[in-house]
Amino acid sequence: MSEDDNKAAVRRFFEDAWNKGDVAQVKAFLADEFVSHNSLNFTIQSSDDYCRGLVAYRAAFPDLITSVEDVIAEGDRVVVRGTDRGTHQGEFMGRAASGRFVTATWIEIFRMESGKAVEGWVESDTKMLMDQLNP
Repeated sequence: MSEDDNKAAVRRFFEDAWNKGDVAQVKAFLADEFVSHNSLNFTIQSSDDYCRGLVAYRAAFPDLITSVEDVIAEGDRVVVRGTDRGTHQGEFMGRAASGRFVTATWIEIFRMESGKAVEGWVESDTKMLMDQLNP
């Protein structure tokens, strides 16, 4: 796939999977053996693990809106900078629902093979997110 195709696939992934909660789009975008290197203390060693993480995150923030701010592609890498916004209405990382509206920023780099993401590196400001959940 071209760099433009990879960028379009990433945008579609975040719109359909993250904003609409369509986990079938996770399987369409991620390879079965997808591995995530992340700062969130979640082990993701497959697309199924990623699906479970997405479902849990959307359960904690059911009104989640993910805004893709930038998408940059070069070779087999696609870099995405985004912002998540939502109301903490369910358990998240051991914290009961607080009812607080939160904003979290992140950057993820995907490595693509044959049109699917096989590996990802995500950095997010977890401390900023968790601080927003505190009373």
